[in-house]
Amino acid sequence: MKKIVVIILFSLFHFSGNAQSKFSLLNEGHYYFELQDYFSAIYFYELALQKDSTIDEIWNPLAQSYRMTYQYSKAIRYYNKVLNLNQDHKYPNTLLFLGMLHKNISEYQKASELLHQFLDQHPSPSDYWYRKGLMELKGSELALNSKEDNQYTIRHLDNNINTAVSDFAPFVNTKGELYYSSMDQDDGLATEVYLGHRSRLKVSDNEEAFRPYYVFNDLDVHIANLSFNEEGTKAFFSKCKNRQNQLWCQVYSSHLVDGLWQEAQLMDQRFNPLNSQNTQPQWGLWQGQEGLFISSDRKGGLGLLDLWFIPFKGSPKHLGNGINTSGNEVSPFYHSYEQVLYFSSDFHPGYGGYDLFFSTWKNGGWSKVQNLNTPLNSAANDLYYVSRLDSPQLGYFSSNRIGSKSISFESCCNDIYAFHKTTKCSCIEKDSLEQAIRLQLPLSLYFHNDEPNPKSRDSTTTLGYDQTFPSYMDLKTLYVKQFSSVLAGRSKNQAEIQMGEFFDLTVSQGFDQLRLFAIQLENLLSLNAKVEIGIKGFTSPLNDSDYNYLLAKRRIMSVKNYLLRYNNSILKKYVENGALIFVELPLGETQVNTEVSDNPNDRRNSVYSVKAARERRIEIQSITVEF
Repeated sequence: MKKIVVIILFSLFHFSGNAQSKFSLLNEGHYYFELQDYFSAIYFYELALQKDSTIDEIWNPLAQSYRMTYQYSKAIRYYNKVLNLNQDHKYPNTLLFLGMLHKNISEYQKASELLHQFLDQHPSPSDYWYRKGLMELKGSELALNSKEDNQYTIRHLDNNINTAVSDFAPFVNTKGELYYSSMDQDDGLATEVYLGHRSRLKVSDNEEAFRPYYVFNDLDVHIANLSFNEEGTKAFFSKCKNRQNQLWCQVYSSHLVDGLWQEAQLMDQRFNPLNSQNTQPQWGLWQGQEGLFISSDRKGGLGLLDLWFIPFKGSPKHLGNGINTSGNEVSPFYHSYEQVLYFSSDFHPGYGGYDLFFSTWKNGGWSKVQNLNTPLNSAANDLYYVSRLDSPQLGYFSSNRIGSKSISFESCCNDIYAFHKTTKCSCIEKDSLEQAIRLQLPLSLYFHNDEPNPKSRDSTTTLGYDQTFPSYMDLKTLYVKQFSSVLAGRSKNQAEIQMGEFFDLTVSQGFDQLRLFAIQLENLLSLNAKVEIGIKGFTSPLNDSDYNYLLAKRRIMSVKNYLLRYNNSILKKYVENGALIFVELPLGETQVNTEVSDNPNDRRNSVYSVKAARERRIEIQSITVEF
């Protein structure tokens, strides 16, 4: 899509050119205009005008080129020339574009007049441009009648972060580390550049002087839109390549293992369908599922770029026609504690080009989309709203509003702005936190046979589940081999797949959920909640009831140990002051599935079968919360 560049990687460059005839310059301008390389088109059109200022066929493409590069006043000048020459019949959207441009320079009354004229002359409600004009008119009226939202205060970040080129797509973690993307001038080392620049990642500690974030930067692609999961153990970002002067993006991920980020991997086709743009990934927990909110023009959408949620396990979900429009919806961010989706749109009624909006998830649906108003929104483009996952009151966004740093004209480039939300509704935060943690239950965690502490009649263990889990996962190959050992052909293949999926999906997902559960539990307790957690233990029937009772208690203890050691034992104080209580109900052989073999000589079925493996677990089954 032609606006991908605008949305994802704002850039600027300069050309040098040699003297040519006005016709060759004009043809060069048309050539680059057709390629949607508007900066190059402007350069050649302006050279042609220097040779002959009466070339009226230049007015419309030059006006459009200025509009697409955010040179609002120059675009207005040349669209007015189109009107004065009565060329608007040839270019029927001239009045519409003029109205939009006057919005971009905060002349909302003039914009309303022009947009009314456009709608009067083009009464076709089914036409995209009519609907676009209607939304722009509503945006102008919104701006004329609105008052600044004093819920937010904003702050333009200084030279520690912002530069004369575009700085955009911020993400802040719970430590105050600010990650963002920046369009840097090509240093001659990169194989992938766009208009003389390339996007790379930067990081700043508590808004101190930035440094390049080399972990994922790549000379062969543009890297942008970095975000992390709540624990900071998974990273997601866009890799973009220049194709015929457009940037095409795909979503990649990486995992943190033993303190080191693994090589980034292209995510599967649910995240990256063929022949589509997929970008701006943001981790989220929505409806009890972890996944990514992304912007994509894949099939099944309503317009240009739409917002989607792709769970890590499950099918992509379009966010519907309340959120998505015929235009572009971009830069999604969902805060699971608030249960609010923030995003930008160029079609919902707004103050400028792209405005920031929000919608709350409640009663199984999205609330009516609302504009975030000023000071977050401006007459220019405002995108990439993001707040701290542990505090929705503090966050950042990007804007090319007046006052942003620029290497050339006033509105060329994005800067990063900080915001502070001055009002807080703790009831929403508490309710949504409690709901989010309940959605994970029951949370099942699995163990190898007779683990932890095999052949023991102790009721306790010093091991944590973070220690038993990796050793269990290391046995995946053995389990696959043993479970499929007596089979052949298709049955053997199906058994191998079945056991592999048990480890890769069920066992692995359980530990991921436990880590998220710990984070949510900490946040809930920090709001002065009193929490009671009910845990049940399960075993396979290979031993007597007394032994299984003690084994179940050890398994419960390993999970308690993990939670009490989490984040430097931050939860211990809540146990000590009575705010966090564990209720144990260990179960022995009496609760075991009778279909599971209890024959110790039949190891394939009593130990290495999927049915037996599913029995060796504990479940966090309930949570009671009081404020």
